[in-house]
Amino acid sequence: MKILFSIIINGAILYAMTYLLWENADKAIEAGIILWCDDCEYTSLEALKTYIIWWVILGLINVTIRPVLKILSLPLFFLFFGMASFVINWVLLYLFTFIINDILLIPGVGYEINGIINYVIAVAIFTVLNTLYSLLFFKK
Repeated sequence: MKILFSIIINGAILYAMTYLLWENADKAIEAGIILWCDDCEYTSLEALKTYIIWWVILGLINVTIRPVLKILSLPLFFLFFGMASFVINWVLLYLFTFIINDILLIPGVGYEINGIINYVIAVAIFTVLNTLYSLLFFKK
């Protein structure tokens, strides 16, 4: 159940990141996150199928790899007052992009964060929303 819930929440986080960093032609803002799919409007049915694939992959990465990275970076949490979570999320997003674009090679499906500034913004959004998710749903 935790894995399914993680997949759904991380899918919502991924959708929020894409929505916030989508191009805006009216304001001459280029896309921060580029979707590669057959019909790449972020509200289209084809994009929804693509999102579902991404949600499962990102959810599995968060459930399997995130705990290992947290344990390995535990000394850094104390040294940098929790800023290591930003670095962990950076690694997770990079790994997610690498898996989507280079390992799975699904025809017509891809994900790219365009530029270093957009990558920092995407990681910040991902970190804040994942922290809120952890605080709200996993109190001990």
